[in-house]
Parts: sequence; C-alpha cells; structure tokens
Amino acid sequence: MRASGAFLFVCCLYGLCCIGGATEAEDKLMKKIFTGYNSKVRPAENPTDRVVVRIGMVMSSFVALNMKDEEMMTIVIMNMEWQDIRLRWDPSEYDNTDVLRVAAGKVWLPDIYLINNNDGTFDVALHVHVQVYSNGRVTWTPPALFRSSCGVQVTYFPFDWQNCTMVFRSYTYDSTEMDLRVSLDEHGREISEMLYDHTFSESGEWYIRHKPTRKNVGEDNYEDITFYIILERKPMFYVFNIILPCILITIIAIFNFYLPPDAGEKMGLSINVLLTLTVFLLLLADKVPETSLGVPIIVNYLMFTMILVTFSVILSVVVLNLHHRSPNTHQMPMWVRRIFIHLLPPYLGMRRPKVETPLHLSMPSTPKKTTFNAISYHADEYFIRKPATIIFPKPNRYQPEGMCTDMRKFIEGPSEYLTLPPELKTAISAITYIAEQLQAEKDYEALKEDWQYVAMVVDRLFLWIFLIFTTVATLAIFAYASTNTTPSNPF
Repeated sequence: MRASGAFLFVCCLYGLCCIGGATEAEDKLMKKIFTGYNSKVRPAENPTDRVVVRIGMVMSSFVALNMKDEEMMTIVIMNMEWQDIRLRWDPSEYDNTDVLRVAAGKVWLPDIYLINNNDGTFDVALHVHVQVYSNGRVTWTPPALFRSSCGVQVTYFPFDWQNCTMVFRSYTYDSTEMDLRVSLDEHGREISEMLYDHTFSESGEWYIRHKPTRKNVGEDNYEDITFYIILERKPMFYVFNIILPCILITIIAIFNFYLPPDAGEKMGLSINVLLTLTVFLLLLADKVPETSLGVPIIVNYLMFTMILVTFSVILSVVVLNLHHRSPNTHQMPMWVRRIFIHLLPPYLGMRRPKVETPLHLSMPSTPKKTTFNAISYHADEYFIRKPATIIFPKPNRYQPEGMCTDMRKFIEGPSEYLTLPPELKTAISAITYIAEQLQAEKDYEALKEDWQYVAMVVDRLFLWIFLIFTTVATLAIFAYASTNTTPSNPF
C-alpha cells in the first residue's frame, strides 16, 4: 500500500511539472512573438506584395427566407485563412508547441464583411480565438448569424426557385493589397461550393439545389467571394392549404348554375364564394412581397376565379330575371323560343316531360271565311247537342292575337235563319265566359312555364361553358407553372 501511494504521488508531481513546463513555454512564446507586434499592419513582406486570404463557409442551419422582407437568414461558420510572417517560431525551442490560440483582437484580421446584409450587422456573431501555427498560418472560424438581402422572384410562386447570394468583401484592401481566394480542402484543392455542418438539418419549406462559390472582381478593383444559394420551394403546403381549396371553391361556384332558381340560394352562394376568395387573396398578400415586377401564378389563379365568380353573380341575376318573368310583364320573342326552347335543349341533354309542339306546326294560319248563307236551320240543333266542339283553345298560346272562335256571333245570330232560342243565350254566354277564363289561365301558366324553361336552359348553358372554360384555364395555368424548373447548372 505504501509503495502504490508513493508511485501515485510521483506521477502527480511529474504531471504538474509537465503542465507547468508547457504553460511556461507558451507564455514565453507569446511574449516573444507579440513583442513589437502591431495588429493594424498588413502582414506582407514587401509593401507591393498581396496578402492571400482564403474564405470558406460551412452552413449550420438554413433558418428561413422571408419573402415579405426579401431576406435570407442563415447560421454559418466562417473559415478564413492567411499567412502572417510575423507569427513564426521554431517548435523545438518551445517544447514542441506547434499551435497557439490567441484572442482575435491581438492579431491582424482581414476586414472582410457581409456586404449585402439586411440588418446593418456586418460582423460575425462571436469573435472566437484564432489559431496560429508555427509556420505563420493563421485560421479563424467564427460563427455568424447572417441576415442577407435576397431579391425574390414571385412570378411562379409557389412553384418557384430563388437565387440568393452572400457577398463577402474587404472594405479597405483592394485587389492590389489583398488576394481573396476560396478555401482549400484537406487535399489542397479549392472548394467550389459551400459545405454543410454535421448538425445541419434540411428546411421544411426550401430545398437547397446548388451552393456554388465564385470569386468576382468589381469595376472598382475590389474583389469579393460570393456564395450562391439556389433554393427550390417545396410547394406541398401551398397545394393543400391554398390551391386545392381554391379549386374546390371554383367547383362550387360553377355548380351555382345547377342550383334551381326557386331554391332562393343562388345569389347567397355566389356572394359567399366571392368573400371566401377575398380572404384567400388577403392571406397571400401578407406572404408575397409588395412588388410590381411580377404577379404570382397563384394570385393570377385567384383573380381568375374571382372574375369567374363575379360573372357567375351577374349571370345568376339574369337567370333569376328570366325565371320570374310572366306574360303580364314580358312577351317572349320568337327568336328566344326558337333558340332556347327548340334548338339548344337537345344539345344540352335537356328534355321536357311534355313534348313541345314543333315551331312550324304551332304558327298561326290565316283563318278561312265561313259563308253563313249556306248554313241551314239545323245549326240550332248542332249548337244544342254539341256545344263543346265550339269551345276550343287558341291555335298557339304564345300569340295573344291568335284566332279563336267567337261564339257571340252565334248568340246574336249572323242571320235571320241561324238564331239560338232565347232561353239558351244566357247559358251559352256563361259557358263562353268560363271557357275564355280557363283558356287565359292555361295560356298564362304555359307562357310562365316557357320562361322558366328558358331560364333553366340558360343555366345549363352557362354551367357547361364555365365548366369547360375553368378546366382549360386551370390546366393551362398550372401547366405553365410546371415549366419553371430549377436549372441543373447554377451558372
């Protein structure tokens, strides 16, 4: 027990001596390399030499793309590397110390910032320590939360893709003093695109198609490293929450023409559909940016549907007007009867329970003159035995001036040879009056039914027109949207 305790004591003392030696070596090294070091001086051997700064970026999280503010939010880890000849030493002289971790404020840092920031924050989120190697290589990997501006193209929303950029540039060093390059991988090859962190998780709304990196030189002789992020929207949310409800609402608006006018709900249904589409339009107005450069496809579809429903309301008024017409207020023109009663119904699959009399058979004919001089005295017996044969309806109900037998000439007598007995005149007058009233009521109801049938034919005609027009327009709009595909080559 005593031997093992002594061994542990000796090991602890040796460890403390080693730690103390390493700490003392690093402290000595820090004092040596930072004596007379000026962090504001560019680390170049000659004033004409360019300092090579390599810039890379690792994406930790794609937070969001705010279309309303045209702003992209990302969490990244910057990767900067350069050579500082003033920070070199021989590791063998300092207990093989090959790397030092120094506060960022003590060494020279390239003033490289995000140019197209959207919130006024140009710098990184946390100034972590830099790593200084014995050969003068300096690396700095600070984390950052960037809000960069991103011009949004809304023409194909929600089947769109966006090209957002993050531009990093020095504010004080131009291309004659600083050479910006993309970072290198572990094999010494330039990394041509942005990398992902191991904790990266894919966004629920956007799919990152391409993330290339390119060096650009501006007209002002300043270089920049631009990271392109090409995003493709996942439209499933908008398909199920906006597009499908709009299509269903459009179908309801179309079937408004199938609703009978007597139901009393035609106008209420159309106006409710119009208000519902207005709510959807207001929801989209809060989503897309306020720009006049383009109108989203989904907004075009909503406006098309609203125009369709507006015409549906107007045409419903026309149908209701036709349905409630009567012979007392309107006379049906012959062309209306010819088109909407005789011509269109067979093509629309409509058929009245009572077969309609052909138009050429129901036209009034010129009445023939009757010569009463040839009528014998036996007419009295004819009128007494068969009075019903004299009381017949007019040849056509839709001609108010149509020919009809006037029995008063037989009551008064056309001649001295043809006269009813006086006791039958009162009875015949009463029968004639009743027949005329029944015929007038029958004609009134028939003409009213004709107006209602015309309204039904117009309703069915609009149903088919709107159904075909809406189907073709919907397929055309979304077929046009399907042509907007993300390019396979980012450049």
